[in-house]
Amino acid sequence: MGRMKLKSLSIHILALLFAAVGAAPISSSASAEAAGGASVIVDNFESYADDAALQASWRLDWSDKPNAVAISLDQTSGSKGMKLTIRDSSATWANIVHPIADADKNASAYEGVTFWLNNESSARPLDLGMELKTAEPNGAFNFKLIGSAQGKREGEDWKPLSLGGGSLHVDAGFKGYVHIAWDQFNQASWQCGNDQAKCSAPLKTDKLTGIQFGYNPSANAGDIIHIDDVGFYGTADGGGAASSGQASGGGLPAASAPQAPAWVKEGEMRSLAYQPAPIDNPLKGFMPYLDAGSDGFYKTGDDWRNRATQMPYSMEYFYEPLNGVMKGPNEFDWTDLDRQLNAIAARGHQAVFRFYVDYPDKPTGIPQYLLDGGLKTRSYSDFGNGTHATSLLPDWDDPRLNAAFQTFADALGKRYDGDPRIGFIMVGLIGFWGEWHTYPYDGWEPVTDANGNGLKDAQGQPVRQPNLMPSEQNQKKVLDEMDRAFNKTRLLVRYPAANETYRTKNYDIGYHDDSFALETLPLSMGGQDWHFWGRTLNAGDTDFWKTRPMGGEMRPEIQVDMWNNDPPRYDDPAHPIDGHQGEDYYTSMKLTHVSFLLNQGVFQVPLNGEPLKRALEGSRRMGYEYYAPKVYLDGSDGKLKVGAEIENRGVAPFYYDWPVELAAKSGGETVKVWKTDWKIGGILPDDDRSVNRKAFQSLLQSDELASGSYDMYLRVVNPLSAITSEANKFMFANAEQDEDGWLALGSVTLSGGTNGSYVVRPGDNLSRIAARFGTTWQRLQQLNHLHNPNLIFPGQTLVLP
Repeated sequence: MGRMKLKSLSIHILALLFAAVGAAPISSSASAEAAGGASVIVDNFESYADDAALQASWRLDWSDKPNAVAISLDQTSGSKGMKLTIRDSSATWANIVHPIADADKNASAYEGVTFWLNNESSARPLDLGMELKTAEPNGAFNFKLIGSAQGKREGEDWKPLSLGGGSLHVDAGFKGYVHIAWDQFNQASWQCGNDQAKCSAPLKTDKLTGIQFGYNPSANAGDIIHIDDVGFYGTADGGGAASSGQASGGGLPAASAPQAPAWVKEGEMRSLAYQPAPIDNPLKGFMPYLDAGSDGFYKTGDDWRNRATQMPYSMEYFYEPLNGVMKGPNEFDWTDLDRQLNAIAARGHQAVFRFYVDYPDKPTGIPQYLLDGGLKTRSYSDFGNGTHATSLLPDWDDPRLNAAFQTFADALGKRYDGDPRIGFIMVGLIGFWGEWHTYPYDGWEPVTDANGNGLKDAQGQPVRQPNLMPSEQNQKKVLDEMDRAFNKTRLLVRYPAANETYRTKNYDIGYHDDSFALETLPLSMGGQDWHFWGRTLNAGDTDFWKTRPMGGEMRPEIQVDMWNNDPPRYDDPAHPIDGHQGEDYYTSMKLTHVSFLLNQGVFQVPLNGEPLKRALEGSRRMGYEYYAPKVYLDGSDGKLKVGAEIENRGVAPFYYDWPVELAAKSGGETVKVWKTDWKIGGILPDDDRSVNRKAFQSLLQSDELASGSYDMYLRVVNPLSAITSEANKFMFANAEQDEDGWLALGSVTLSGGTNGSYVVRPGDNLSRIAARFGTTWQRLQQLNHLHNPNLIFPGQTLVLP
């Protein structure tokens, strides 16, 4: 059935239906077929006689290109709507604004904005911006950095839509209604110098003056946007989200907190206290280079490892040339890679590394056998290449080089997939530094003369640098092979991408932003479409962080100075970087859900006072922070039962399922350790509409435990501990967390336990056994008729009280 046009009459019809004697109530989904619940329609587009009348009411308010978007009446579905068609695909943003009539300015009785939308595109998602205008100072309000909405395709139920980077993400071909709750808007930061902390005024929904849509024509060239039934949905006193159980974001009921296990009796729930987790929790935070003297930007003070570190850490980073391990088509020498992994592991840390072929100003990483075989290369002087050493840019599409990549990926995976010394591997290999770009040789950068003037060809067109990247087909082959080779160790690649050949969202590979907090934010947040999150939006992969890791690097120029500011941000007008300043660190963190960043400066350059505090907190707040707010313990009927609720207070999940163990202690001695089947990887942070914390429980085999009182503990085991006792321990954000990695859960009394026997183990003595089972050595001597209490031996069975 086509889109129904009940429009403003729908409210009156609903009122009549409810007034009818004996009339059955209309469900929220049925009324939503019109505009989504009890609603008021601000504009149904039926009153416009022609395009000129429409354009007088809905106008192109701003664009970086004149007349970038055509606004016209849309009657393709049998009733009028608005159609937006791109005229100039070089435009990077366009805003279309509509004033709200006086009669509709007070929307305080409603729950949020609604409109009908059709993203007429065969492949490209739409990232749609929205701004509400109010009659208040600095009265523009746009989407929050991260949030949620709800969409209802025709003939389907309501489903979540995501807000990311200040835009609503809509799949290609979407056709249906959208709900966005008031709490998904915040005061637009562009009114406060792009500092969101200074723009925190509440949205006055009783003083609305206008509504604005915005989008990026260059990212949606050839696509058409259809909009209709713009208005407000749901009333607070009947039929709206508040009374129907819909959650913030205009959506479905929020997930409830996990329930206590069925076996829990009154008084068996224990509340544990929160305290911030340590900065050097495994697999997160700032990390230094393994060899800063070789790879680092900061050369002065490279004795930092010999000083007490000002920045705790759990990972170390290094580059490795491909020719350092690949000696022939099927010949590998892993000595150098293992040497570096072992050096990092010896300090209790895990490694992050990337293989490269072309690192400017270092010796080439091309395997010698390929050079001897005639692989074509290109010399260049960009990025200081040749100052200390000379790298070569290879022909990335040479079949021999691509065969080498395939063989290498397979061999690397077979040897190192699941290696506990490794935290993450960057796919690397392609482009300068293995960063998947060959800028300025990208097919777009203009060629200039000695004075910086752009050259033009005989037709008057700009002369551009050649594109020296490999073909998309060969890029895809590298992703295919690396993804196939690694099923345990997590991978990251530099850029999100969606082209005719491959989509990075289809791989089990995360991303690394190597210009973090400098070139991270998208156009809608004051950045550029080619910045990291702009690429993420264009790739339709804004939710990748929920299952795939996010890491990266802070540009060396901003690594230290940014911590002088609160909030942290590089801001030095006298020394702009590539013509601009930095971005808000926490805005970038919350947007990308980053887990780790290379930042040598905060290790090597001494910091003090507030800058050091900000840097430490900046590292601590990355990635996961697991907190156990509730635990459940029961020992009745001789059965020991343990449960725990785990909440993530960080910005990203933990990306591995490391082993989880429970232990019983008595008198300070560990009596028993159990391995559990708990899967703690992937717990998402709670947000304003979803409770993502998880509850776990285990029925433990406790036959060998005597009746009595036991202290119960929980820990997550770092697999690196099998190699070295120095391995950084996984620590919960609990006041009850012990330094040895065990989280104290509380005590439990086991009743009806064993038949009162214990088999002596090597190292036992009678006092130790007595303390373990809550009795005295004299009682044990008496029960077991021991003439000499100091004379017991392994394998001997003792009777317990």
